[in-house]
Amino acid sequence: MSIDIGDLNSVASRLATGAIGINDLGSDAAEVPDAGASTVLLADTLGSIASSLDVAVRSLVNAADLTQDSLRAYQETDDHNAQEIAKAGGQ
Repeated sequence: MSIDIGDLNSVASRLATGAIGINDLGSDAAEVPDAGASTVLLADTLGSIASSLDVAVRSLVNAADLTQDSLRAYQETDDHNAQEIAKAGGQ
C-alpha cells in the first residue's frame, strides 16, 4: 500500500477517529462480576486489557500528530522550494 502526500491528512483523521473510538470503549466498561476465587484474576486481566487499550489510544493519537506534523513540514518545504525556484527564475 502506498500513501500519497495528499492523503496524509486523511490518514491522521482516521488515526484520531480510531483513538477516539477505542477511548470511548473504556467509558462504558462493564462491572466485574463476582467470580468467586477467580475474581482477582479476572480483575487483573481486565486491568491489563485497559492498560493495553490506553497504550493503543496514546499510540494512535501520537501517530496522528506525527502524520499531521509531517504533512505540515512537507508543505512548508515545498512552499519554500517554490519560492526559491521563483527567485532563481527572476534573476
